[in-house]
Formats: sequence, C-alpha cells, structure tokens
Amino acid sequence: MPSKLPFEIHPGKFSLNVSGVAGFFGGDEAISAIQTIHIYKARKFLGWYNSPGSWNVGKKFGMLANSRFWDGLFPGPNEKPAKSFQLDGKQGPKYVASRSGTILEHTGHLAYLIMQKSKEEQGVKVKGRITKRNKVTIIKTQPFLELSADGHHTLVAILPIVISFTTCALCGCTYDWFCFSMILLGIVSNGMSSLVLGSARLKLQGVNSAPTAPPGDGMLMDGDDIVLLLGKEEIVATITRGRFVLEYAPWYAAIGVSSLLLVIQLLAQLLLIPQGTFFGQIMFLSSFAASWAYNLYLSSIDNEYIQEKLLLEVLYLKEKHMRTYTFGTRTTAAVFACLMLQPRFQPESIIRNFMPNNTHVWVTWREKVLEIMRTRDSSQDTRCGLLQMSDKEKTDFEPADIKLLAKLLEDARTAYDLATNEQLQGWLKENQS
Repeated sequence: MPSKLPFEIHPGKFSLNVSGVAGFFGGDEAISAIQTIHIYKARKFLGWYNSPGSWNVGKKFGMLANSRFWDGLFPGPNEKPAKSFQLDGKQGPKYVASRSGTILEHTGHLAYLIMQKSKEEQGVKVKGRITKRNKVTIIKTQPFLELSADGHHTLVAILPIVISFTTCALCGCTYDWFCFSMILLGIVSNGMSSLVLGSARLKLQGVNSAPTAPPGDGMLMDGDDIVLLLGKEEIVATITRGRFVLEYAPWYAAIGVSSLLLVIQLLAQLLLIPQGTFFGQIMFLSSFAASWAYNLYLSSIDNEYIQEKLLLEVLYLKEKHMRTYTFGTRTTAAVFACLMLQPRFQPESIIRNFMPNNTHVWVTWREKVLEIMRTRDSSQDTRCGLLQMSDKEKTDFEPADIKLLAKLLEDARTAYDLATNEQLQGWLKENQS
C-alpha cells in the first residue's frame, strides 16, 4: 500500500496549454525578417506587431550589445553588425589585375554579389566551336551614388499591425487582461527592437587609391564565369575589397535592453497566456499567425537578390554598362577576356590563369595570342594574320596536334573578331589607354 504524502498538492486552475509555448516557434522566420530591416525603406518603423520567435531574435541580436554586462546575458561571438544581418561575410571569387599584376585569391562580399549577378545573366551566345560553355561579363564601372534602401514590401506590414492591435482591443473588450497585456507586450517589444536594431546607418565602405593610380582593370574568375571590371582603380578596388557596413550610435545599452525585453516577452507569455480565456488565447494565436505569415513573406524574398539590386544602384550600373557573352569553349573566352583587358604587366601570367597547359601545341598557341596582345597598335590585317598556322608548324607537328592547333586558332580568331568589334564601340573607348 503506497504511503501517504505528508502534504497535499492542490493543482488549482493553472493550465499550461500549447498557446503558452507558441512563442518558441517561428524563430528562423523572425530572424530572417529582421535581417531585412536595413534594405527596406521605413522598415524599422513598421515592427509594431506581436511577432513569434522573440526568444530567438533576442538571443541572436543581443550579442550586438558589445559590453561585458550584455556579453554575460547574451554569450557568443561579437560579430560585426553587417555580418549579423547577412550584409557581409560571403567569400568572393579570385581577382586578377591586368595593369598591376595583383592577384587576390579571395575577394569580399561585394565581388561575390557582382559574380552572382553575372551568373544570372543569359548572355549573347557567340557563334563558334562548342565544347563547354563559358560566360564573360564586361562591366564598365561608374562613379558611386548615395546608398538608398528599397521602398517595396513595406506596406504589407499593415496587415499584421492591424490584426495585432485588433486582437489586443478585442481581448480588452472581453476583460481578458492576461491576453490583452501579453499581446500588447509583444507589440511593444517587437516595435522597440525594430526601431533600435534598424537605427544603424547602412553605408558602402570603399577603398581609397592614389590619384595617379593606373586604371584598375581586372577580372573576377569563378570556374566557367568571368567578370571583366573596367574603370578607375578606386572603384574596382571597392568592388573587390569594399563592403557594406552598419554604423550604430554608441548606445549599445539600447540594443541590450530591447533584446532582453524580447526574451522576457516569451517567458511572460509562457506563464500568463494559459491564465487567459479560450477566446483570448484564440486572439493571441491569431495575432501570432498573421505576424508569422508576414515574417515568412519577408524571409521568402531572396536577400542576396535585394543586395544585388542595391549594389547595382549605388554603383550606378545599368544594362548599358554591362554586357554578357556566352562562349562555346574556354579558349575563346580566355582570348576575348585578355584582348579586352589589354594587360601591360606580364600578359603571359594573365592568360596562364585560363590555360596553364605546357604542351608544345598550347605553348605555340599561347605565343600567338601573346603576340596579338603585344602588337595592339598594328593594323587589323597584321594582327589577324598572326592567328594563322605557319608552314613550319604544319611540318613540325603531328597530324593530331595540327588538328588541335587549328581548332585553338579558330577559337582565337572568333574571340579576336568580337573583341575588335567591342573596342570600336563608344561605350568602352574611354576605358582604353
């Protein structure tokens, strides 16, 4: 027979139901939504709704409050704000400068966005031999403009705001002060955190260069995709080594307080929502559902795509400043890129980035292409004649090598014709020197 406890337990009327733990859900969507706050105009003023995932948001962005006290409450790495909001941190492709010979094995976030944009372009297909498609995008860089956020998608926030305030008012009308206060707390905490986290100024951090610096022409290389950057050294250096930065006012305590309020919100809702009426809990979950749908909508929009648009706007790059070509072979793309860049410093090293092969055929082909690059001031007929096979080469090479060299020279002639046509057009003339 079980022994009787020396005291009695009275469960009372407390009921911890599923509505109390609903705040744990929707954290990923809430973080993704708050990460868009700097790239949408007036987004920081439209956070007044009862959002789920407050615990996740508070723990994630509380680490931005850079002080010993707040580091104790929100432990973790003190990342730069731009990285926390996914505005920085991506590793860009390899960069090779055609004038100075500088090689960067890895570039920054801006170069990554430029490369992603070029990959999305369909490009004009160039006639010629086809083995494996290679894409070359020419970008004529422009002076910078002021950075401005996107104005779309902000009015959609009216829906969760209206529903949150309506459900809060309905709870008050039915005298359910538990659910009324918890919805109101969610509105206030999310609105305050949006104002504080969105108060940073988004800037493009450039790279300064000497006034006498030569043009910064160079290329970004990522597998079968190549981007040629033509223009001033300062602008090209900003693309390859610059970044987006977020500048917060030195009052990190506001970030800590708003993040702490988000954490307290979840704990309070966990304890007090079960004390409300059934109608009040339905209203609370309705406000959560509307807010979650809005967060899901924001997180479904490709953040990188919005950043690409933002970067193209600040770099003043329009369709007329960018052209993409799709070539059938790597050799055609390589010759076209080298002829467009016209490298002055160790041109052989530039072409070797594309074709490092050292067989007799490839060495012969590379020498012919280099001779074209060295004789850029000669007549077109003279330069085109250099891309023909000599009688001596027909005698020295084996039949298989002759066939291969003929194909490679055919690729080079295709690239030469296109590059000559591009250089004669006005949109690139000011980049040639």
